[in-house]
Amino acid sequence: MRNLLNLALVLLSTFLLFGCEKDELSTPNYPDQEYGITGGTRPGKPTSTAGNNLSFPVIWAEGVEKTLPGTDGMVPALNGDFWWWWGIEGVDPNTTIIHSCVGDPFSDVPACLSVPETPGDNDELVKVFAQKDANNIWRAYNEDWSSTPVVVNSIDWGDNLESVDWYINSKVRTEVVLFKNNLTSTPWLEYQMRHVFGWGTTELHGLAYDHETDQALLGDGMLATVYSHCARFTIQKLNVVDLNDPLLEGLEWDPATGWFGHAANSPLFNKAVYEGGDGPGYYSAETNIKGRIIYGYTWNVKQMNDGPGYYRLTFSFDDTAGPAGPALNTYFVAGTTGILQPVEEETLLREDGTGGGGVAQIDFDNNLTYIDIQILDRVRPGGGGGPH
Repeated sequence: MRNLLNLALVLLSTFLLFGCEKDELSTPNYPDQEYGITGGTRPGKPTSTAGNNLSFPVIWAEGVEKTLPGTDGMVPALNGDFWWWWGIEGVDPNTTIIHSCVGDPFSDVPACLSVPETPGDNDELVKVFAQKDANNIWRAYNEDWSSTPVVVNSIDWGDNLESVDWYINSKVRTEVVLFKNNLTSTPWLEYQMRHVFGWGTTELHGLAYDHETDQALLGDGMLATVYSHCARFTIQKLNVVDLNDPLLEGLEWDPATGWFGHAANSPLFNKAVYEGGDGPGYYSAETNIKGRIIYGYTWNVKQMNDGPGYYRLTFSFDDTAGPAGPALNTYFVAGTTGILQPVEEETLLREDGTGGGGVAQIDFDNNLTYIDIQILDRVRPGGGGGPH
């Protein structure tokens, strides 16, 4: 009997301990869950393999469309998992605390709130319907613009490439997003999103919804991403020790072979999106967790490198999307197209006090953009492969 009593006490203590850790309550009603830095699995995190919904407008420059959930012009169908959200501390990608909690789909009242009222001095309490849930479906503006030349207004290279250097054993996520301004007075359909959980592989966003008016919250709708089926991505080692080396000025471009000349090695990677496929051998675009169409490739530097030094990452376009594909209809034009500056105002510093990361450039003559980044020889302290 005594053994059973002791076991019961142990189980009760364990339940109380992990129950408190799970909710991370800072007040009786409003838990401050530090999802931005802790990750992990939380109740309500969708487990389905449903794709991400489009939340941000997109233009199909050559008329080739990516598969999207839902239908054009639909009213969002929101019958799946939801969260309550009332703010974050920090700015993505450096969020430290996300003020959110899992909702109770059976009562329409959040499980971790006594009543859905405004927390503290924050005037925003938003219901958020999660991505990757087959019962939550919506679709933003998307349009075929193949009948008119599409001139890109801004190019956004991933902040991780513009702010820090990387190591020879790193896995480097390379992302490129093309943007087109809405020059009309009519906004394109855009849905506001909220970051409710995790970071990286555990990150979760969802559609923001006003629980008082029963309406999805809309974005400005004055900007769209551009998807070109002719896009190509190339990775090459540069044979220079200084990016001011005049040898770089002698490089010439050819989509099939990349940059050629004494200052560049043969490409380690050189693929176009129309070649299809997923994984490390292909280049592709996707609807990310925030609901935007982006180009992305994860470069496993440890497995694919020509040694430490400078590397050029090039985003370009082929004249056609393969032998039977449409002709190129996406352009970078001087005076119209520019590089979007990193979100971070303060460049991350290396340990020696100098700035890290590369500076993106546009080559208008060749209708391409590139960024030269440094891959460091030594392993990150602690054995990791993250940025320096």
